Amino acid sequence: MSHIITMASMITIDGSMLEGGGQILRNASALSAITGIPLTVDQIRAKRTRPGLQPQHLTGLKLVEALCGGQLEGGEVGSSRIVLRPQRSPRRGKYSADTRTAGSCTLMLQAAMPVCVFAGPATTAAESTAGDPGYSYLELRGGTDAEMAPPVGYLTEVLIPVLRNQYGDLLDGLDVQLVRRGFYPRGGGIVTVRVPSLPAGTSLPPLDLTFRGNLTQVTIKAFSAGRVMASVAKRLAASAEAAVRQALKGLGPMGRGVPVLVEAVYETPDRSVGDGCGVLVFADTDTGCRLGASAKGERGVPAEVIGERAAVELAEALTSGTCVDQWMQDQLIVWMALGSGTSRIRCTAPTLHTRTAMVVAEQLLPGVKFRLHRPSRGHKTAAGTQQLAAPAPASLTPDDGGGALGRHEDNPGDPWVISDGGGGGGDEAELWLIECTGIGWAVGRKPDGIA
Repeated sequence: MSHIITMASMITIDGSMLEGGGQILRNASALSAITGIPLTVDQIRAKRTRPGLQPQHLTGLKLVEALCGGQLEGGEVGSSRIVLRPQRSPRRGKYSADTRTAGSCTLMLQAAMPVCVFAGPATTAAESTAGDPGYSYLELRGGTDAEMAPPVGYLTEVLIPVLRNQYGDLLDGLDVQLVRRGFYPRGGGIVTVRVPSLPAGTSLPPLDLTFRGNLTQVTIKAFSAGRVMASVAKRLAASAEAAVRQALKGLGPMGRGVPVLVEAVYETPDRSVGDGCGVLVFADTDTGCRLGASAKGERGVPAEVIGERAAVELAEALTSGTCVDQWMQDQLIVWMALGSGTSRIRCTAPTLHTRTAMVVAEQLLPGVKFRLHRPSRGHKTAAGTQQLAAPAPASLTPDDGGGALGRHEDNPGDPWVISDGGGGGGDEAELWLIECTGIGWAVGRKPDGIA
């Protein structure tokens, strides 16, 4: 399986070495729309049970196509190849997208939001957002709490606050509102988004999430909807709270006295389509870090198990000392690549989604370079640096830090393994540092030949 990504010259990515799913489409199409560079993606989701474009992927691509006034070829459900040719720089305006299924609204926004941040002013009355010329407005319809996707609560309560905290006034007014929840199989959820654009000639500053500091608060938000009774939300919240409080005790002085806020709501019929429940747990620190975890209700699984599952996941992140949770990692890669200077995030071992996002960004943005500083035995700082590059077909490729980057024979679906030659020596020694030299893209910048 291979993914062929077309820029000024053809670049081929061996998709069997990567995540190989919709993330490649989302990241690559967003970067194509922002830079104006044509894009081809081939053999789309070739190893999935249902290969090719699914409705949520196609709807997201059409949204990006509209933002850059582009031409999309291969835009049909089941298509294994698409070509996106941006016809102009992204423009602010009002846009809508509807999967007409339970396809994830949050995944569509992953692709569209960076494009909106780098959008220029509207050029026609039809594109204009009178009264708020500095913003784009999106209405996204589909699933809000879907399988294999971040729930809308993670978006509103974790990702968006982290971006606002990191970028300050530049993203003042960035707002995501849940209008109506939608569940499998009907979807029908509605999410509205207001995205500010950067001033002309302005770049995003580098991200810095390297010092976690002290815990200040943990928040638990549970919900139930439709035929799932209100009592289920309360049980979700109660079990998550019990597990969180136990985890805080296990953290010793760091967890002592940390307040735990709990909310359980039942979504009325006008606020939901279908039946569902879930819980979101997130923690704040005095340096502006916010880490989250979530769990979605499953048929036949007690609410107590679901609530505890989310709390345990958050507890693992807190115990590790990481500054970003495992779901935040890959969502920040595009922002790091587009920003100026050197961005840094401290995290647990980079996921396959994270590594995939790095490779796509490097291939589509010449000059962008990611580096992975991996943990070393017995040291309290991450030592040893590995330059990220397309993997060689050989089983092992020596690196400049004495480790090895190559195919993991026991897990061929996750080949990006960087060995440190042994275990770590303490919480901080278990953490990685992802570092990125960004391109410093600015609103109004145009590659050759793009109007």
